[in-house]
Amino acid sequence: QELDPLADAVPPRYAVESDDEDEYNPLSSKTGSDQCPGVNVEFKSIYQIPSRRPLVVVSGEAGANWARIANLGEQQVGIYVNNLLVGLLFRPSWTNAVVVVSEGETRTQLPLFAINTYASAFIRQLEPTSVAILDSYPTQGYISPQVISQDNAPIRYLSVGGKFIISDPELEPFAPPNLLQSTTASLLNGLFLRSMGANSTHHNAAIVLLPSPKIPPAPPSTFMARGASSNGHETLWDRNTLQKAHKWLFQIVGEEVGELSFHSELVERPAKAAAVSRRALGVVGEGGMYI
Repeated sequence: QELDPLADAVPPRYAVESDDEDEYNPLSSKTGSDQCPGVNVEFKSIYQIPSRRPLVVVSGEAGANWARIANLGEQQVGIYVNNLLVGLLFRPSWTNAVVVVSEGETRTQLPLFAINTYASAFIRQLEPTSVAILDSYPTQGYISPQVISQDNAPIRYLSVGGKFIISDPELEPFAPPNLLQSTTASLLNGLFLRSMGANSTHHNAAIVLLPSPKIPPAPPSTFMARGASSNGHETLWDRNTLQKAHKWLFQIVGEEVGELSFHSELVERPAKAAAVSRRALGVVGEGGMYI
């Protein structure tokens, strides 16, 4: 059988450019595995859930370190995302503020697609009058005009809603081009958007960021409770650092509170953190890569 060399024919596979094969096509139908599951946020409690109060949110390793030494009293509300416990709400007797420990003591890290829904539910349910957030930033990845060692890395802040009310040379801004990519960043962004509403009043909202030698792990691709580690949370900050952060947190929400009482294991300055393992820096399948 004779073939017409001028007839249209499908090009051989090796003649198709890889860019054409791999390019994302927004019109293509998604498979079931590509679709994000629904996100359901619930506040569960036998008590009345407080609202329209100052709010202090402590998150991650920094939040866990602070919560271990703060006298928070009895947990009053559990905050669940798709039936996983993510946040614990407290009403300490020594402050008028509501305190939420998020993604720290519960050891549940949210996937990226759930963070904004979680933060929005926070704002909608609690309707805070002012917000102070405690989290950490990795000193290894911080972009600065000068080289700053871990021992000299300052506590930093990021605020919205007007002029930052604390003036202290020991507290430095979290400056561009550095970015926060966390639940607390989404919460602060949500508060900023709310402050731009026509009927909204401007309230103080700021994050206090402790310097951390750790690179945060990539967010999981799905809901997953990490479970308690054998060592619990490492003590990454000394007495003086936690004390200053504690004071600044409550100054942001307009309160002067007493000093923290420290347990014996937190009195001494923690040893320098060991080098972060390759697995901690990036897990294959969760944002990491082969090297």
